[in-house]
Amino acid sequence: MDVGLTSEQLSLRDTVRDILRTECPPDAARQALSDPERWRAPWKTVVDLGWTELAAPSEEGAGDYGPVELAVVLEECGAAIAPIPLLSSVGLAAGALRAGGLDSVLADIAGGVVATLAVDARGSRLPGAPMTFRQGRLRGRAVAVPNLTRAELIVTLARADAEGPVGPNGIVAAVARCGSASGVTVTAGESIDPAQPVADVEIDAEPLATAPVHLEAALAAPLVAAAADLVGVASAALHRSVEHAKARRQFGTPIGAFQGIKHALADNHVGVERARSLTYAAAARLADPDTGDAWTAAALAKAAAGEAAVNCARTAVQVHGALGQTWEHDIHLYVRHAWQGAALLGDSRALYHEVGRRFAGGVG
Repeated sequence: MDVGLTSEQLSLRDTVRDILRTECPPDAARQALSDPERWRAPWKTVVDLGWTELAAPSEEGAGDYGPVELAVVLEECGAAIAPIPLLSSVGLAAGALRAGGLDSVLADIAGGVVATLAVDARGSRLPGAPMTFRQGRLRGRAVAVPNLTRAELIVTLARADAEGPVGPNGIVAAVARCGSASGVTVTAGESIDPAQPVADVEIDAEPLATAPVHLEAALAAPLVAAAADLVGVASAALHRSVEHAKARRQFGTPIGAFQGIKHALADNHVGVERARSLTYAAAARLADPDTGDAWTAAALAKAAAGEAAVNCARTAVQVHGALGQTWEHDIHLYVRHAWQGAALLGDSRALYHEVGRRFAGGVG
């Protein structure tokens, strides 16, 4: 399986990077900390440019734009710490829906409707099906739902009764509309990263649509999307650390020449490249399901990307010294995004443990 980027994919990456440099400089994420509406202007640009159409590629374009292209775009958005709901809409919500084939909802997301994915239950370190679907009604509660306060649609997974079509183990993907009048109650809390706010949701409503899904198939694409975003965060934090280490001098020598710094940056580079390789390999598996276990590849990618992002953000603070601990510097924006993203859809330790448990045949 060839996971190297093609010339067209590299061109896409460069185009997205140039646009984000203009539309979403680090100041945009900083402004979003105090302005809850700051995301709307760059989001309109993203929709107008057609990036949201990656949620549901047209039949004639399906061969040109797929999981790998989406990973390319999301990595650049992560690197730019762009305060837009592209990950939650196109990466998470649409990713889960593609496993169920709800084309009408996918078309809405492709047209710019903001959506999110609610699959984390309180007390659980791994994503799953936090809702129930019985007698035509969707009920349950999910926590730490990304961009929920911005979303119009909520996609979730539910355990269903046998009255209608259900996937293996009785799982369905369900879609609900936000708003207390529709039986959806949002409880906003303080987010680590206000530029990408999270909130809890309680649902007691009749869903807009449901479809039977396999739990792992519904979670594989969201895991890869989250991994791509984190790879971007890690790469950008590492780049800023390297540039500072080359420019900052102590005792007449760039601080990057000191072993304590250059070894840490080298370790970060290895972590980023490992996470990037796993992420694009997992995205390629999504594009070609016959290649093997997509969930395992996705889980390993997300675990590695979460580690890389947190480690690179932590090292960036250390390399920048006192400067990196100030509010005026941008490093804390990467730290916030890395911490919150690493916990999304399962932290690294929980994902590694689950993959190992399965590999060992369920022991442990």
